[in-house]
Amino acid sequence: MYLDKGVFKDRKELIFLGIAMAMFIISCILISDKKYFWNDELYSWYFLADSSLGHMLRAFHDRINNTPVLYFLLGWLWAKIFGASELSLRLFSSFGVCIACLVTWLTLRRNYRFWPTTIGTFIVFCTSDMVLSQNAEARMYGLFIAIAALATLQFDAINRQLRLSAKDYSLLIGLHIALVHTHLFGGFYSGVFCLSFLIRDLLSKKFRYRLYGAFLLAWASIVFYIPSFLIQSEAGHPRAWVPIPILQDLKNFILLANGSILDLKYIAILFFMLVFLSILMFQESIASIEKPSSHKSSEWSLLILSLLLILVPIFIWILSRTVKPIFWDRYMLPSILGYSILITHFLDQLPIFQVKQRAQRPQATLLQHIRTILFPILLLSFMAVLLLNPILYAKQYVSGRPFPGEEDNIYGYEDLPIVVQTSGGFLERMHYSPNRERYYYILDRETAELDESGQFVLQEYKHLDAYKRNYPELLGDNILTSDDFLQKFDQFLVLDHNFDKTCPTMAVGLSNAINWKNLQCPQWVEVRFLGNPDYQVRELGDVHGWFTLLHVSNRS
Repeated sequence: MYLDKGVFKDRKELIFLGIAMAMFIISCILISDKKYFWNDELYSWYFLADSSLGHMLRAFHDRINNTPVLYFLLGWLWAKIFGASELSLRLFSSFGVCIACLVTWLTLRRNYRFWPTTIGTFIVFCTSDMVLSQNAEARMYGLFIAIAALATLQFDAINRQLRLSAKDYSLLIGLHIALVHTHLFGGFYSGVFCLSFLIRDLLSKKFRYRLYGAFLLAWASIVFYIPSFLIQSEAGHPRAWVPIPILQDLKNFILLANGSILDLKYIAILFFMLVFLSILMFQESIASIEKPSSHKSSEWSLLILSLLLILVPIFIWILSRTVKPIFWDRYMLPSILGYSILITHFLDQLPIFQVKQRAQRPQATLLQHIRTILFPILLLSFMAVLLLNPILYAKQYVSGRPFPGEEDNIYGYEDLPIVVQTSGGFLERMHYSPNRERYYYILDRETAELDESGQFVLQEYKHLDAYKRNYPELLGDNILTSDDFLQKFDQFLVLDHNFDKTCPTMAVGLSNAINWKNLQCPQWVEVRFLGNPDYQVRELGDVHGWFTLLHVSNRS
C-alpha cells in the first residue's frame, strides 16, 4: 500500500540506493576501526552487553541513561545475535541510517521526479556531519532517524487516502509509540507530525478526529516511561552538561552554517552545475516540458511537514533559554528530513528537470547532441561525488582519542592506584586497560555539589553511583567513597581535569553563555588535599593533553 507502483518508474533507479547503503556501511566500518568506545557509547554498551534482559531493565530504571527504552531493547537483541563489539553496535546505528535514507528516497519519489529526489536525499544524508558521525556511533540516533523517516512515509501515504483502515491507525500508533520511546525529543517530532496533519486538514476543511485520537493513544504510552524518566532525569538536577545555547548556535543550525545538516560546498557545486545546465538547455521547446505532477496535494502536505521539522530547533532553542538547556544538534537529527523535502521540492520545480530527455533523432543539431550527453554526465558525476563523501569522511576521520591509559605510566609509579576524575576517562580505562584494577572513581558528593566543580561533575557522580549499584561485578570495587578509598591507600596518582583552576561563573546572557571550560572542574583534590598539612600533592605532568597527573601521599 505504501510502496505502490508509483514509487519508482524504473527499478534501475534503486542502484543509487544500493550504492548509498554500501557507502554508509563501509564508512561505519572504516571509522569504527579508528576509534574506541567513548563515554556516551559506553553508556550504551553496559546495557546492550548485559547478559540478562531483566537486569538491564532494572539498570535502565536508575540514573544512568536519561533516554527511553526502545533503543536498549532492540540493541540488546541485536547484541545477543551479533555481539556487543564496537563494530557490531555501530553497525546497528548504520543500518538505521540506511533505512532512513532508503525510506526518505521512497517517500520523495512518490511525489517528485528521479533526479530531484535522488539529489535532495543524498545531498543531506551523504554530506551531513550529524548523519555521518552518528552512522558510526553506538547510540540511538540511527534508530531515531529511521523511525522518523518511516513516520514521514506513512504521513504521505495517509494524505493520499480518502478513508483510513484499522491497519493504518494501528501502524500510526505503533510508529509514534516507537518515536516517543526512542529519544526524549521523539515527543516533539511526533507532535510535529500531528500538527502537520491538523494544518493540512484546516486548509482542506476536512477534519479527521480519529487520526488525531490515534496520536493521543500513542502519546499515552509515555505513562509507562514516566517513573523511569523521573529517576533518570534527577541525575541532571540542579545542573547538567548541556550548555545554555546562544543565538549563534541557532543560526548555525538553521542556516546550515556549521555543516551539521549538510556541507554547503556541495550546494555551491550543485548551484553552478544547475546554472550551466539551465543556460545549455535554454532553447529547449516548451512542448518538451513534462506535465505537472498529479499529487500536488501530497506535495503541499510534505512541504508543511518539512517547514515544521525545520522549526523544531527554534522551539527547542526557546525552551533551552527559558526552561532548561536541551539544545544539542544530534538531538534534532530528524529535522534533516525537512531539508531533504525542501531541496527536492525546489529542484523539482526547475525547468531543466522537467524537460523530457528525448531520444536522439538523425536531424538533431550538434548542440542538441551535446545537451543530451552532458545532462546525464554532469548529474552522474555530481551523484558520484555525493556517494563517495561518506568514504572520504571516514578516510579523513581522526578520533583524537588514543588507547585509554596508554600514557598513564610515562612518569613511573606503575604500582600505584590511579584515581580518574572524569567518568569518561574512568569508564574508558575500565573497559580497555589490561590493568583495569588500578583505576578508581571517587564518590564525593560534597565536592561534586560545589558550584566550582562545573556543570557535569555532579551529574557524572550520580551516574557512577548508579553504575556501582547496578554493575558491582564490573565496577563496584573500583567506585569508592572518598573515605573508603583514603582508608585503603596512603599514596596514589590522580588524573585530574582542570587541576587547580577555578571554573568561570555560570552565565545566562546571550553574549556570555556558559564557557565550555566550565564543563568539568572536579574539586576533590583541591578541597581534600591542597592546603591539607596531612597530604603532599606533586604535579607530575600532562597526560594526553586532557589530564594533569598528580602524586598524592599521606605524610603521616
